[in-house]
Amino acid sequence: MCLTICLLGQFTGLAQSGRPTRNGWATALSRQYRTLYKQTSRLARRHNWSLSKNYANGRVFRLYAVDSLGQPVYYSLHNDEAARATQTNALNGNGVLPVALSGNSAFMAGKLGIWDGGRVLNTHQEFGPSRIQQRDGTPDLSDHTTHLAGTLVAQGVNARARGMAFGGQLSVWDYANDLVELTSAASDLLISNHAYGPVTGWVYNPTRPGTDPNLKWEWWGNPKINSTEDYLYGFYTATARDLDRIAYNNPYFLMVRSADNKRSETGPPADTPYFLRNTDQTSTQLRSRNDSYDVIPADATAKNVLTVGAADVRLSGQQPELVGSTSFSGWGPTDDGRIKPDLLGMGSSVFSTVSTGTTDYATMTGTSMASANVSGALFLLQELYAQQSAQQGRVTGQFMRAATLRGLALHTAIRSDPANGPDYRQGWGLLNANAAARVILNTDKAHLLLESSLTPGRTVNQAIVAQGNEPLIITLCWTDPEGTASPTTTASVNSRTPKLVNDLDLRVDDGSSASLPFVLDPNRPDQPATQGDNVRDNVEQVYIANPVPGKAYSINVSHKGHMTYNSQPFSVIVSGLRRASNCQPAARITPTGQQWLCDGQPPVTLTATASANAQIDWLLDGQVISGTHSTTLSASVSGRYQIRVKQGDCESLSAETVFQSSTVNSIDVTPIETELILPQGATLTLRAPVETDYRYQWYRNDSLLARATTYELPVAQTGRYKVRVEQQTCAGWSSERVVLSNVLTSTTNGPDPAFVLFPNPAETTLTVRFNHSTARQVSATIFDVDGRVRLRVLLPKNNLGRFEGNLPVTDLPSGAYVLHLTGDFDTQTSRFIKK
Repeated sequence: MCLTICLLGQFTGLAQSGRPTRNGWATALSRQYRTLYKQTSRLARRHNWSLSKNYANGRVFRLYAVDSLGQPVYYSLHNDEAARATQTNALNGNGVLPVALSGNSAFMAGKLGIWDGGRVLNTHQEFGPSRIQQRDGTPDLSDHTTHLAGTLVAQGVNARARGMAFGGQLSVWDYANDLVELTSAASDLLISNHAYGPVTGWVYNPTRPGTDPNLKWEWWGNPKINSTEDYLYGFYTATARDLDRIAYNNPYFLMVRSADNKRSETGPPADTPYFLRNTDQTSTQLRSRNDSYDVIPADATAKNVLTVGAADVRLSGQQPELVGSTSFSGWGPTDDGRIKPDLLGMGSSVFSTVSTGTTDYATMTGTSMASANVSGALFLLQELYAQQSAQQGRVTGQFMRAATLRGLALHTAIRSDPANGPDYRQGWGLLNANAAARVILNTDKAHLLLESSLTPGRTVNQAIVAQGNEPLIITLCWTDPEGTASPTTTASVNSRTPKLVNDLDLRVDDGSSASLPFVLDPNRPDQPATQGDNVRDNVEQVYIANPVPGKAYSINVSHKGHMTYNSQPFSVIVSGLRRASNCQPAARITPTGQQWLCDGQPPVTLTATASANAQIDWLLDGQVISGTHSTTLSASVSGRYQIRVKQGDCESLSAETVFQSSTVNSIDVTPIETELILPQGATLTLRAPVETDYRYQWYRNDSLLARATTYELPVAQTGRYKVRVEQQTCAGWSSERVVLSNVLTSTTNGPDPAFVLFPNPAETTLTVRFNHSTARQVSATIFDVDGRVRLRVLLPKNNLGRFEGNLPVTDLPSGAYVLHLTGDFDTQTSRFIKK
């Protein structure tokens, strides 16, 4: 039977074969974790456990669950030139690849998520309206969460902070109840980022009293299970099992988890007393130092998640050079010998957004940053795959299975010597989004990206022909059913019993012998990979360094032992195939990159450049525009324009030119009030919307203001203000803002004053009285000290001809305000204080 592409249709979140989505397993799992969450809260009250612990170095430990021994389990966040290091910038329209991706395609909306330690500052200038969706009610802003959100989707107001998927939307959850939320949300997501996990091993606590740094260490292991190492390292917990269950039942959903930073926390010198957890009990017993292999804890050991460590990268040349993993990044293996981390991302000195202010940024380091770097890049690869599927006549919104995406990332990763295979320090290497995208585009026909299924007792075969003079690489990856969680016993620590359920096998036959995949020995973790029968991992790779040019090979996928469920979906990625001859048709269009359509101006002419005698097809949003084969096209509607060039059996696709309708004719300035009061001696700030390609020029009373060319303008003078905004060749004007002076009129205490307000200061109600013999209508407006309108009412006229009203001020914050009376009379103004 031949291996064929299994077309799975649109992304629907369908479960793998044998399990329907949202059946009893999901309901039971959600109920189980809701019950656990409630039991943990009750036990915390009973035993007076802290719900959270704040350490002086910015770390926060939060009570997450109770283990099978009745001990509290605390979780913490994993933080201790990302796009360039992983070559994600090649996807952003810089000319390296014929694509311009940002995650903003309509079919990507709502499919990127993050679970982390709090709320994102969604008003930060890098996010804009509606791009951050907080999905739970957590009240606390988090620098960590905001930083990772920026790495994922910051739009690039500050170019250094531009996120991987800078046009995407991001759904945000706090991790406190993550398994319940994951069970519900998984079917709607493609990628989620998780940079947290249980507190394990050595922890440095600077809040401990004293000045000796050696006396501030805590050890968080459980000596009842193992007296020298924290048993959670490499341990396949019930949580890891349930993460695998969620992944198996949502085959398009990939969870990306950080590998933690435990190798940077190695404990005090020998014979120095340290504390057991956060108690006052001390010990001097020798414990493992966390400084070598087997220091990736619990949740990150799940089979179907992509576990990401932090890379040590040299960026001096055109291509990033992988030196290794950083000094802090966690190393594997898992207890049963699986390869972890799977992959490395950029996690050192990452510049991104923080929650202290709407224009604030900071540099952070850790595997948290590396995981977000990888998550955003993988999201763009899914966007690219969906676009390619539409261009090839398949349904819009068809995505890769999570196993395909995971296998593709590992297949194309950078290693210093690819022929040596993976290791337990850096996994399969550093993410290379550029190479992964080239496999998807496959313009030279050197790659295959296949999805199929294996039924019990069968073997799937595919014949291929090698190009030669370059490696032939075949990677097999599958989402495996959840294994059995390791019992929390001494005997289970470092147990080598495989957690693999459906053991698939990859062999590549050349007619006389079969090449085997890489294998590692967990008992000798420092030794390089060899070739053999891999019984541990749900990813296998055969690497043939010197295939014979033009030689036929057979890819064989089979399984050993019993197969759980009636079939096992799998994915195969191949590189090094024989190319079609003379396939180099040119395909370019000008202008390139992001373009804008201006209101009231003619369409923009696109010009195609192609090889002689080639057929040209114009595409809009991946669909062929019927009857368009000339070298020019008038672009009058928004969308993604490309040309497809065909010459004989060869085909080439140009880079995209993306047109959007210019927004310069809908510019509105904040504050939104058309009339603003300028308090005496004060300054108010007018702000225009922020876009990276806007150019600004402010005007006062129709006269140009020198050096007023940013999106905001401090105003200290009265007048009529507006801003002219240019976007490439488009230009537009904002609405006007009229700034008035705060001219105070004194109030008198006579028997019949013209204008009086009381009480002043006011607490709940401000009473206003105004006498004017000819006024027909009086409007009372309350402004704050920034000139913003807080309340506007019409004052009713009583039988005596006096305007009088009670203005509610209960909801106003305490401070100074200005009351402004307007009508068919001279303006009246007075200050008052709200208690």
